Amino acid sequence: MALAAQATEGELYRPVLGTNAAHPSGWPVRLIVSSQTEARHNRAHWAPTHLVSIRAPATRLLSMIELPPERHLELYFGDATDPDAPDAARAQAVEATFAFIDGLPRDAQLLVHCLRGIGRSTALTLGILARYMEPEEAAAALHALRPEAKPNRHVVGLCDAALGLKGKLAKQALRFPTKSWKG
Repeated sequence: MALAAQATEGELYRPVLGTNAAHPSGWPVRLIVSSQTEARHNRAHWAPTHLVSIRAPATRLLSMIELPPERHLELYFGDATDPDAPDAARAQAVEATFAFIDGLPRDAQLLVHCLRGIGRSTALTLGILARYMEPEEAAAALHALRPEAKPNRHVVGLCDAALGLKGKLAKQALRFPTKSWKG
């Protein structure tokens, strides 16, 4: 699948894919990746229809976007890169995310956020993108969405394993952070 064209003036959620026959509803991957603060401050303007919130265990989500539970997936894991750390992400978080994504309607506008919008949310977004395109294309799309991305290596590894990519996604994650993307 080819990446969609660059966003036009005033277009906030642009489809990352022009078409997406691989998604149960044909969702064209309309999403924004951000920090918790950006999500809170821009909630009225962005008006997401669906939300994935990632936060460390025992932390609060402050005045976030009000959505019914079926439209808001809350994940609890820290930014640990050591898989044995008590707050490290587990495979179940990736599985829950993919199940949530499979339930998105065609017109969904998804916002994925973690505390800083750099590590956990970008890693999970890279995994979401890799479900619909080659790892190289997924990495390029993530860079276009969030140039300051530094995907959490452990979360990327979980996504890589879940997708059966044999290290290809993890290899792409090593290219971050970078100011300009070289295809």
